[in-house]
Amino acid sequence: MKKIVIIVIALMCNALTFAQKAEVIETISANTHEAEWYGAQAQAWQKKVDENPKDEWAWRNLFRATCYYNMFTDNFGENPDESETANVLRKMEEMLPDSYVVNLCKGRFCLTTDSAARRGDNIFRAIELMPEDANGEDVDYLACRLWVTDPENSKIAELNKRTYQQCYYPERILRYNWNMLQSMDDNAIYFANGDNVTKPMKVLQDALDMRQDVVVIPMSFLYVDKFRDVLYKRLGIKPMNVNFADYAQRGEDWDKQFYADMMMYLIHESKRPAYFSTDVLVHADLDKDSIYNEGLLLKWSDHQYNNFDVAMRNVKEYYHLDYLAEPDLHPNTWETSKMLDLNYVTLLANLVPKLWKKGEKSESNRLYFTLGKCIERCTEGAENVRFALYLSNEAQYREDQ
Repeated sequence: MKKIVIIVIALMCNALTFAQKAEVIETISANTHEAEWYGAQAQAWQKKVDENPKDEWAWRNLFRATCYYNMFTDNFGENPDESETANVLRKMEEMLPDSYVVNLCKGRFCLTTDSAARRGDNIFRAIELMPEDANGEDVDYLACRLWVTDPENSKIAELNKRTYQQCYYPERILRYNWNMLQSMDDNAIYFANGDNVTKPMKVLQDALDMRQDVVVIPMSFLYVDKFRDVLYKRLGIKPMNVNFADYAQRGEDWDKQFYADMMMYLIHESKRPAYFSTDVLVHADLDKDSIYNEGLLLKWSDHQYNNFDVAMRNVKEYYHLDYLAEPDLHPNTWETSKMLDLNYVTLLANLVPKLWKKGEKSESNRLYFTLGKCIERCTEGAENVRFALYLSNEAQYREDQ
């Protein structure tokens, strides 16, 4: 009897899986699901592919669903070439050779035997074949890959403009990056962990032609020789001698040492103002005593200064904050935008009582209202509040006594 019950439950679950409607497979930065969901989506999109083997959009989503399912279930194994993701790519290439979708997908996953794809040749080909109605996420992805492989390519700006026009990034993420950009000193350099954090800022620069004086640097790109060479050229400094074999011998946290050495070299040699995203201290072994919190950004300084006054100036003169008190107009806003907005919580929680003591009660009340609405929208539990406080404590506000 017990076996029958188990079989019935399994059949019911299987029926629900097959009944799942095919949905667009978004990046996990925007919307993350359980592994089972991606498995069901792979089956749903496989059905679409079977119905029309020439449907590039169906192949694109089948590939993405399969890839995420393999990733979340750790099914790539020792040889990714034997994974189901690799099989989907082979079938796709057989059905649609040298198509836009094949070149696009090879950018995310390629066989170890495909030397051209491993060099990134497919990125240029995908851009060449890109349709006018290409998905915003895919346009953004290709712009990012081009940014790291060919940083001086004029098409990067063109693709970023398309990304902006297609409203790929949620408004809250763009506003957050707008505020960061506006508050930086002239000719600053900005470091952040990876392209997911830096890309919205780069999109704003290219799409709106704003603050082009700021050099945006994704830390992960610093591993790439071509990117570093172009960066040295733009900053007008000589190249740093990098020996990755030497770093690899320094233990499992060698990457944190590499990032720190690289960033300090760029800062000292270029003599430019340097800023960091709030998560950089987790990924690089930097001297925390030389890092100051200015609100949404951390700033490097070899001398002590009153960074609280700078944070107050940023709120009064540069940051647009009214949107924090407004509800999400689009229900599918990325979850990551809430994590970003938590940085406003730590900033305003420090600022509101200070303004009250200074006699600026109207401004204090306005920001207190904004703070409350921001907390209400962003915090679903105490864990998020603790995370926000952690970010604030990583670089304390230092005031003149």
